[in-house]
Order: sequence, then structure tokens, then C-alpha cells
Amino acid sequence: MSHKFSLGQLVHSAGTRFADRTDGVYEIVRLMPEATNGELGYRIRHTTSGAQRAVGESEIRAVAAKPGPLSVN
Repeated sequence: MSHKFSLGQLVHSAGTRFADRTDGVYEIVRLMPEATNGELGYRIRHTTSGAQRAVGESEIRAVAAKPGPLSVN
């Protein structure tokens, strides 16, 4: 089984688990091994506050990429 997300990737929390915690964008800072329930894990860090926590793959979703500026030739 391989991780869906990679180091440095930006993600949002997807579930209600963080309803009472800091919302916003997180960065993947460590790929964790498979948990006892078979789910791969991650260590994430909030991009503003620096708060870190461990999450399962089902608890996060990728941040949509912003389109870059158009080049004019």
C-alpha cells in the first residue's frame, strides 16, 4: 500500500475531528506507517500556527492547485 499524499503537499482536514481545532491549510511533514486499522497515516503541520498532529489518510484532502499566471508571447 502506498501513500496518497506526499511530503510537502498542502492539505485540509476533511472530517469533523478537527471541528474544535484550528481550521485551515496543513503541510504533510512526515509519512507514517499503516495503523492497526490498515489506514496509512501522516504527520501534518498547520501552515500558520505551526501546530502539528497525526492523522489518517481518510481525514485529509488535497488543497486545490491555484492556476498560475498566463504567459503572453
